[in-house]
Amino acid sequence: MLITFSELRLGPENNVAPRKKSTKKKTPKIARDETSAEPKFPYCVTPKSLRRFLEIVPQKPKPPKVTGATLKVWGLKNTNDQSILRVLKAVDLLGPTGDTTPTYAEFMTKDKGPAALGRKIQAVYSTLFENVTNPEKASNADLTNFFNIHSGGGERTIRYQIDTFKALAAHATFGETDPLSGEEGNDRGRDGGGGKSSNRTGEPAIRIDLHIHLPENKTRADYDALLESIATHLYRQK
Repeated sequence: MLITFSELRLGPENNVAPRKKSTKKKTPKIARDETSAEPKFPYCVTPKSLRRFLEIVPQKPKPPKVTGATLKVWGLKNTNDQSILRVLKAVDLLGPTGDTTPTYAEFMTKDKGPAALGRKIQAVYSTLFENVTNPEKASNADLTNFFNIHSGGGERTIRYQIDTFKALAAHATFGETDPLSGEEGNDRGRDGGGGKSSNRTGEPAIRIDLHIHLPENKTRADYDALLESIATHLYRQK
């Protein structure tokens, strides 16, 4: 007998159950913070803790070293807070083994501290200060543009680098005269003509314009006496 395929029937033992489609949803892959180059600027993952640490420093006695244990005693107990130590080393507040430096001691001083930190920041971020005007006041867009071009790391790392710079800059001054040493930080603090300036003693320079209207019937002696009186009162010259 000729059996055609249309007449062929499979027995129960040969029946293959159809495969059911899986209803389990696939877990989407999480994008990694991939980097095309190593970050060129220091960063920590807890910038708020860095700000807090810089606020605390002038209020505390100078420790011989700053370690993870020091941070915990000072209230910075998050494990990630220890990432601020590498930033402090980068700006010379700490030495390679965590020893407090002369810069740390300067930063503890109310009058000299911000300028001392500012000089170290300018050295570490020299490329930033060369390309962005007043980066401590720059917008997030300008900073993001700079770090995307001149630094390395993924989006998250770039964000950390920006926030770390802003945390440091919030406790520093740039291009201003050190009030105690009388040294100029750089040309950014000098008067370009009618602007804010400082003299070598650290006091603000004052520009005074006098407009004197003298009567015609006075003698030269009268004029000399008047000018001498003005000099005496304004410049304490006798």
